[in-house]
Amino acid sequence: MDDSNTETILGIIREFANVGAGNAATALASLLDMELVNEVTSCEIMPLSRIGEWLGGNDKVVAGTYTQLCGDLRSGVLVVFPRESAATIVEHLAGEGTDLVDLSPIQVSALCEVGNICLCWYLVAVSRMIDTDLIPAPPGAAVDLLGAVLDIPLAALGGSVDAVIAVHTVFKGVERSFEGYFLLLPEDLMLKTILDKVGDTLK
Repeated sequence: MDDSNTETILGIIREFANVGAGNAATALASLLDMELVNEVTSCEIMPLSRIGEWLGGNDKVVAGTYTQLCGDLRSGVLVVFPRESAATIVEHLAGEGTDLVDLSPIQVSALCEVGNICLCWYLVAVSRMIDTDLIPAPPGAAVDLLGAVLDIPLAALGGSVDAVIAVHTVFKGVERSFEGYFLLLPEDLMLKTILDKVGDTLK
């Protein structure tokens, strides 16, 4: 793809991601009992080798909710909250300060639920973008170093993953804001399907 096509394709993906993030913000506003709006600040297609650096380093502690797609179109799927954002979410729900590396089971469950809401709505957006039903496996969650969290969905994939579709979203409230990252780690057929479907809209 030339640079102009790449930017156009990223623009289309960003539009669908923005819809998914908007629906996630509406659902999260109800769960968190706070007004939220979303802003998709960036959307990239990048080599897998760059994703750790893009997210601030593989040694950063993050909260991640993850799943994988079943069927012919296979992909790892992740929603990642940086340490500060995950702490903001837990503090809002618990009404007190917290240490992300020493969470109670209830706090981990709450983070998982927030991540799962985002994950589901982003997947709905991807499904609509390629006009194909996507079947996710039951999600899991982890609070760990970024590198370890990324390895979980990658280990479950039988094929190679060379590229990542990465979306950065800021969820803004009146008094609190937090950011999250939606990562689609597609096998070759899944990536080709996305690029072909999006490319068809350009014709």
